[in-house]
Amino acid sequence: MARQLSLRRSLAIPPVGSEGMMTRAHRRRHLLAESSERLGLCQAQHPHPGASGERESRRKTEALVPPEWRDWAELLPPDLVEDISGRLLSLDVAEYLRFRTVCRPWRGLTADPHTAGLLDSRFRPRNWMVLSIGPDAEPHRRLLNLATAASLGVHLPALSSHCHICDADGLLVLFHKPTNAIGLLDPLTNAVTEFPAISSIVVAAPRPYSRLCGYLPPVLRNPLGVIPKAIHGACFDDSTSPPTLMLCLRAGLATIILAKPGDAHWTLVSPGRVSHPIDDRLRKVLFCTLLSMGGRCYIISPEGSVYLLELQPLPRLVEVVDQRRFAEADHIWCGHIISFLVAGTGGRMLMVRYWRGMERFGGIEAYNRKELFTMGGITSRIEVLEVDIAGRRLVPVRSLGRYAVFVGMTHCLHISTETFPSISGDTIYLGCLHQQTRGFSIYRINNKKKGRRTEPNHKFVFDLTRGFAPAARPCNLDEYLVVYVDRMHTFGFYCISIIPAPLAFSRVLSLVHIYMYPCGCLLFNLAHL
Repeated sequence: MARQLSLRRSLAIPPVGSEGMMTRAHRRRHLLAESSERLGLCQAQHPHPGASGERESRRKTEALVPPEWRDWAELLPPDLVEDISGRLLSLDVAEYLRFRTVCRPWRGLTADPHTAGLLDSRFRPRNWMVLSIGPDAEPHRRLLNLATAASLGVHLPALSSHCHICDADGLLVLFHKPTNAIGLLDPLTNAVTEFPAISSIVVAAPRPYSRLCGYLPPVLRNPLGVIPKAIHGACFDDSTSPPTLMLCLRAGLATIILAKPGDAHWTLVSPGRVSHPIDDRLRKVLFCTLLSMGGRCYIISPEGSVYLLELQPLPRLVEVVDQRRFAEADHIWCGHIISFLVAGTGGRMLMVRYWRGMERFGGIEAYNRKELFTMGGITSRIEVLEVDIAGRRLVPVRSLGRYAVFVGMTHCLHISTETFPSISGDTIYLGCLHQQTRGFSIYRINNKKKGRRTEPNHKFVFDLTRGFAPAARPCNLDEYLVVYVDRMHTFGFYCISIIPAPLAFSRVLSLVHIYMYPCGCLLFNLAHL
């Protein structure tokens, strides 16, 4: 019987490429007939009496019928494939990558991120962050989408030989230990783009401008001067091809450098008016945070002045909003006023400004007492403003609604409490480093319950090799985020282990020199750190 079935099958199925090739409907009818023959053979060998036998035969018939085969390449027309892929890409690049993996024809109809290049603004994983507290030699990481709360486990081999410094539009800024080179890693595709060594920095300025135009501070001329710990924040300028990467250097460096893939060196940004007379000779830039928006890079100074980074004809900072009337030397150096730029919803740019010691800014009587709070005997105030770039002005924002803002030296985040219900809405969260010096962790903008506007610090422990970390594990989401916004590279085992001992010691001394600047005593100033 089996031999007859095999012979019948060979006669029923025509050879591939012949004119008698079956259509999809003919193939389905043939499979149904074949399954019926198999079922009859099975019943002849193992009969099932009564109704139970009929149910069993029906079940076996359904099991033997193969599922309907779908031709995904022909299921959707090309224009619809392009439309769907474009909609997915506007939501999240991860969904776009999943869409391209369905079949080869769909991949052929959509743009390949690898061909377009890692720095293409369309394919940056902007909403993804790495959930990490301290340096870790293991390449396994957990990614979190701050817009959808989706999570993803990834394997990033580059982290076994590079240090993760900070993020720029979701791309990981890496430091290569043996060569001092900077790289960008896409955590979704594992693609890496190389940049010049951080030890190579030049000044770009016209000669007639000043006799100091080509002056480079000694700490920048020293290859050991620019260390990973000094890098706090990065952003892109998409007005060039390929896009330009900006890095902000804090502590005693206090400057901004930029480069493109393939450049031989990094270029120092001219501070222009974003400086103080005592810092002009050292080419310092007084800034707090950087922000990428609309393909351009914006920076904010401690007092709240906003500047746009222009790359042509020479890298310089162009003023957008002027707040220099508050930029007195003691206000800046003592950290009496600090400001942060945050990307809000709908393309809005928000500013969070923290005033400490209202007696220095017109007195307590000049402000609404409901907006003031006292911490450590010092009267302070926190305000939220919208930056009107076209009008070159600041517009007060009375409430964040169902959003919270996390502010830090490296990143600033705008988080929806509907996506993450554990986060408190209409609230400002300070990064872990700011909490150590300011004495509180969160500030409630509208205190409707007549309770405390502020909450005590999160409980952190400090380790010389890992920095600040939550005292208790597992960590809550807000603890991950307050560490993330103040992410800072530390001299852990994974860096020092491959550096000769004298060189490692000299790097530590260089770090101490940075934090001892400018007056020979240890200075922990949030405006310069």
